[in-house]
Amino acid sequence: MTQKELLEVIQQHHPGSNETAIRKALNRAQDDFSAKTKIVFVGSDAADTLVKDQRYYNLPTEVLEVKRVEIDDVEIKRLVDRPLKGDFDS
Repeated sequence: MTQKELLEVIQQHHPGSNETAIRKALNRAQDDFSAKTKIVFVGSDAADTLVKDQRYYNLPTEVLEVKRVEIDDVEIKRLVDRPLKGDFDS
């Protein structure tokens, strides 16, 4: 349902409602819902960009949190500490 359709439904039920106030409330509700459900998903088939023995990769700026990493349907365990030896700077 588009925002315009939602606006029309709300105005049918609440005929005296201000359109600007309804749009602001819908936008707040959308932001709140997205934040609570962590609905942002960035998937990638990065098989052609994986480099042997490379641990670190740049992520798109829209990535907010990494929940898990899978390669060929195998979940990769999260590294808790900095590795003793590796491909990192400084």
